[in-house]
Amino acid sequence: MIRFKELDYIAGEILPVHEHEEGQVLFARAGIMEVKADRQLIIVPSSRLVWVPPGVGHSIRFRTDTKMRTAFIDPNVLDNTFERISIFQASGLFREIIIKIVEDNFCEKDYKNLLESVLIKELSSLRSEPFSIKLPIDVRARRVADALLTDPSNSAKIDEWADLAACSAKTLSRLFVKETGLSFQLWRRHLRLLLIHELLEKGTSITTAAHAVGFSTSSALTEAHTQTFGFPPSKLLKKTSL
Repeated sequence: MIRFKELDYIAGEILPVHEHEEGQVLFARAGIMEVKADRQLIIVPSSRLVWVPPGVGHSIRFRTDTKMRTAFIDPNVLDNTFERISIFQASGLFREIIIKIVEDNFCEKDYKNLLESVLIKELSSLRSEPFSIKLPIDVRARRVADALLTDPSNSAKIDEWADLAACSAKTLSRLFVKETGLSFQLWRRHLRLLLIHELLEKGTSITTAAHAVGFSTSSALTEAHTQTFGFPPSKLLKKTSL
């Protein structure tokens, strides 16, 4: 029903696009992963996990040294909530069970089967979160998106980005709404909120992290983060369970 792997990676390593017959749970005991699949860019701090359905091509880049603990699950044991890529808040129970199963080579078989059943039940009860962003595919908008991925602190107005995109500001604005579902300004803000997680994982202060991704103040970051995710960024900085 479930098979597990214990894999450690160093910062900068990349797993190119691949897919699996089973569904896959991607969980980092420590570290930050960046997952790309179905035009979604997903930033995964160590307090979260990603569900990738069977047959969905995805790539993984390890933004920091990462201790990945992964589970391959027969999708038939899960409900239709798991038909699409999702990111979930990892409960303390889920975290401890997957670590126990993956890292305890002497776990007795009946006990392991029991833990697997609880893991499935716990996975089905987790709360999904918007820790992802849709990437545009039009070359003009994607040129701008890639530039912001490299330098999220760039606060140029859309008229200036239009020069890079080689189109009008009106066209660029329309492309972002059409291809990502967000205005350019909201897309850039959401990207900044996602990228802040890597800095906080590394122990960067909220003020320094805010300035690094383009927020004018730490209070502006905190307000935007709380509005978007439902909790302040200090929760991730302290690495407490939510």
